[in-house]
Amino acid sequence: MLKNREELNSLINLAEHSEWDVRKEAVWTISNIATGGTDQHVHALVELEGIDALCSVLTVSDPKIIEVALDAIEHILKIGQKSGKAYDTFVDECDGLEAIENLQQHENEALYEKSISLIEQYFGCDDEVEDENLAPAVNGNTFSFGVPQKSLGGAFDAVAPEGDFQQPMAQFNFAS
Repeated sequence: MLKNREELNSLINLAEHSEWDVRKEAVWTISNIATGGTDQHVHALVELEGIDALCSVLTVSDPKIIEVALDAIEHILKIGQKSGKAYDTFVDECDGLEAIENLQQHENEALYEKSISLIEQYFGCDDEVEDENLAPAVNGNTFSFGVPQKSLGGAFDAVAPEGDFQQPMAQFNFAS
């Protein structure tokens, strides 16, 4: 086991900046600390930017090392949540959330499932909710585009009162 913060800091540096074989072994070691260490070990990893090192391998082509990094990130987030620390923001700040979201498109089923689980559990479901102002209002075969405005007397080409620069709603009928 690592004896001090200097050694841990060196390990994290290796995970981010060394040649691939060294990086891979360093990520495995960081993951072992994150998943098998004490809460104090996990907090030290986060303080020394261990999340950045783990997130740095989420885009490599080795599915096993990505899975190892995701397991470590999940455990770190769990400890953070238990301790009332917002470690999810660290993941987001180093583009880890974006990398995890991209893993939802990965061909490896385990990575796909793990990424969805992490996002749902620690980052909240980001279900795309349709903005009511983006979709046209429908009335039979007539569609209204734009942001709802106050009435200008019902005419499309009516002149708006001075100082009122809102775009009037226009109706379109696509029926022939």
